[in-house]
Amino acid sequence: MTTPRRVQDVSAGDWVDERLLKGWTTEVPAGAVVPTGFDRVVRVLHPAGDGRTWAQVAAAHDRVMHPLAQWCGINPTFDGTGRSSWVDPDEGSMPPGVQRAVLDHCPATGDLFYAVWVGWGSWEAPERGPTMRGRGGYRLFTAPKAVITSWPGMASLWGQSASLIWPADRSWCIATDIDWDSTLVAADSTLADALLRDERLEAVEVAYEDDLSWLGDRVNPRPVWLAEQLPETD
Repeated sequence: MTTPRRVQDVSAGDWVDERLLKGWTTEVPAGAVVPTGFDRVVRVLHPAGDGRTWAQVAAAHDRVMHPLAQWCGINPTFDGTGRSSWVDPDEGSMPPGVQRAVLDHCPATGDLFYAVWVGWGSWEAPERGPTMRGRGGYRLFTAPKAVITSWPGMASLWGQSASLIWPADRSWCIATDIDWDSTLVAADSTLADALLRDERLEAVEVAYEDDLSWLGDRVNPRPVWLAEQLPETD
């Protein structure tokens, strides 16, 4: 089992925050989550709790699957108040099978950096050490390339992926936002094409400016509960 090591010099992660899009409010573009400057961005969808793809769920509910689709747009049974592990995709954590498939295509020489959000309730003690900038802070670790779901100082019963993963040469970056049920990979075209071709993954290409919040699905009907919270503004 791979045991991550805590990184005290968190400046190793400054580049990520420096290259994120800033100033967003209700809309959340892909570039606010994964650093800009790469050739392409691939959105990898976390499978439904029962193993179905998003395309299968969309078809079952007569909804349209497209690159900016949101779970609340393709699954009308989802009411936004909570997630069922038997039905809904994992939120805020990349499933191990998805991690494995994504990392298979990510070249690396030496250890990777793994940033884990400080706000998870499964940390055994409050954060007292240095934290990496962004999203309220991250504990920064380093470890060989591997599927990692447990971290020193964390007692998560279900496992937790890193929020951000990148190699020392910064040739690619993986980002799983704490509120999203998909993962973004920013990389060159070779890596992007490999992810899009991998039959183990349900992956689509997006642009840095694309809105990947619940509001970003402008093809499928907006759920009543979401329309009441965030009415149309245009």
